[in-house]
Amino acid sequence: MTPPLATFDDSTLIKLVLAGEAESFAVLMDRHLAAVRKRIGSMVPNKADAEDLLQEVILKVWYRLATFRFESSFRTWMTRVAINEVLQSYRREQRVPICRAASDFDVIASPSESPHQSLARVEEIQAVRSAVVGLPAKYRRVLILHDLGQLSVRETAQELESSVAAVKTRLFRARHMLLAALQESNIQGLPRAA
Repeated sequence: MTPPLATFDDSTLIKLVLAGEAESFAVLMDRHLAAVRKRIGSMVPNKADAEDLLQEVILKVWYRLATFRFESSFRTWMTRVAINEVLQSYRREQRVPICRAASDFDVIASPSESPHQSLARVEEIQAVRSAVVGLPAKYRRVLILHDLGQLSVRETAQELESSVAAVKTRLFRARHMLLAALQESNIQGLPRAA
């Protein structure tokens, strides 16, 4: 007679899941879901949102179980997946515009600006946007994610599925190319290249 699945340790259950025994996954979830639910609940005050995120975490754990390294406990790994999912949720919410697009405000003159200053500001903004758009895609993307999206170098590397060193190199080159393009378009206030 085989022992019940609930008596197996996490690593054995994970190996069984990876071997195709889906009921072992249910045992793993029963064992750790309460702790993960509590962690998500401590970060997300809305219970409906917390439950939605919990479902997302379960799916991610299911799909990424093969990537689990047995260096840490399964609960720690699953909790980290949950925390990352909550953080991603916050980032998605911040990207949703609440009102007009920021680009619409570029043309609105400030009461403290003269018409000439307002026109110069709009021209500078357009020149910067054109220079960014003119960058090669790999440099434009790293610049937008890091400098405009305010992601850290590590987060940018994860988003681009690249190394931190590659992101730093591309970011340096992107900024250099952007500065050169802006100097070429003769934006006032920027130092001329020697």
